[in-house]
Amino acid sequence: MDKRSRGTGKWHMLELPDGITTSNGNWYHITVAHIEQYVPGLLKRYPLERMIKEADTWVKSADGLSLVLYFVLIYLNITPWIAAVTACVFYLIWFLNTSAFVVIAATPLLKILLNDGFVYTITGVLLIGISVEVSVLTLGGSIAFSAVWLGIALFFLFKVGLLRIALLFLLKKRSGVYITMQDRVLNMLLIRYGMKAGILTGKIRAMEEELIRLANYHKTRKKT
Repeated sequence: MDKRSRGTGKWHMLELPDGITTSNGNWYHITVAHIEQYVPGLLKRYPLERMIKEADTWVKSADGLSLVLYFVLIYLNITPWIAAVTACVFYLIWFLNTSAFVVIAATPLLKILLNDGFVYTITGVLLIGISVEVSVLTLGGSIAFSAVWLGIALFFLFKVGLLRIALLFLLKKRSGVYITMQDRVLNMLLIRYGMKAGILTGKIRAMEEELIRLANYHKTRKKT
């Protein structure tokens, strides 16, 4: 298990008695003991670090994909405001249902698309292109300059994480029991890998109930 100190600039994780935390700021309310209990033998086939790192990728997938979608729509000559609203709606749908979209085979491509260097470079290049109103020759049109300001605004909403922070705040205020988005994503990855390895045990429901118990235990403890 990777327990390198923070500040190295590299991804790392740390297992604590009541969960696993990563350098991306994600907290998973599950431990190695829980995984071994509900999906016995899985960690012998697939390293824990690999699955947690992939979970981190899916957790932040809405950020990069929504931003990329906006620029794709802009370069398809979609009206900037329509493109922005479409990207925001896509973000909400993807963010709230990320675990349903988890596919192991798609993770490598997702890692490339969501790589910070890739996203920052593409965003910078496209914003510069839009700002000088570069003509899209293959489509025979030009891009509205207003797309620049919307692109910058969406960059802060999506990539910087302002919209994510707002949504998480609202979800935390919601009453009742629930499984956090991080836990749902990791839970689905464990199921996918368990199916791939052919070692699911029928204890998935018990694992979900344990995640709910742990997540809400910490939620209650923070209020005391």
